[in-house]
Amino acid sequence: MNKNTKRILKYLIEIIIVAFGVFLGVFFSNLNTENKTKKEKEKSLSLIVEELVLNKQLLKEQIDYHEHIKIKIDSITENLSDKEKYSSFMESEITHIDIEGWTGFNFARLQKTAFETTKTIGIIKEFDIELIQELSSIYYFQDLYIDFGKSILDKAIETSSSTKVIDFLGLIKLMTSDLLGIEKQLATKLDKTITELKTSHNKNYN
Repeated sequence: MNKNTKRILKYLIEIIIVAFGVFLGVFFSNLNTENKTKKEKEKSLSLIVEELVLNKQLLKEQIDYHEHIKIKIDSITENLSDKEKYSSFMESEITHIDIEGWTGFNFARLQKTAFETTKTIGIIKEFDIELIQELSSIYYFQDLYIDFGKSILDKAIETSSSTKVIDFLGLIKLMTSDLLGIEKQLATKLDKTITELKTSHNKNYN
C-alpha cells in the first residue's frame, strides 16, 4: 500500500469518525428534546386536569347555591300580590326580606390559566387533534358560562328606583334557572372530559 493510499484511507477514517460523532450528537440531542417535550406535555396535561377538577368543584358550589336560592325565592314570589310585584323595587318591602343563604348574584370564576399556557408555550401542538378539540370545546363552554354570569351581574348592578320588583325577581330567576341549567350542562361535560383525560393518559390525578 503506497503513501497516497494510506493518506486517503486515513482521511476517510477521520471523516467517518467525525460524521459518526456528529450523528451521535444529533441523535442524543433529538432524543433529549423528545424526552423534554414528552415531560412538558404530560406536565401540561396534569395541570389542565387539576384545573378542570378545580373548576368542577367551583361549579358544584354555585349549583348548590343557586338551587338553594331557587327554593327560597320561589316561596317568596308565590306570596306576593300583583301590586307588590309591580311596585318599585327600591321602595318595596322585599328589599328587607331576609333570603336565607343569599350572598348576591354569583357565578363560578372558572380558571383557564393551564390551558392558555399550553397555547402560549406551543406545547399544545404536541396533543392529539381529538384532545385539542375536546379541550377547546370545554373551555369555550366555560367562557360562554362566565359571560352569561357577568351579564346577569351587570343587569343587577344597574338596579335603580325605576326597577320593578318583578324585574329584580326576574334576574334572580334567570340566575336560578337559565344560568343553573348551563352550570349543570357544563358540570356534566367537565365530568366527561376529566374522566377521558385520566383514562387515556393513565394518570392518577387528584
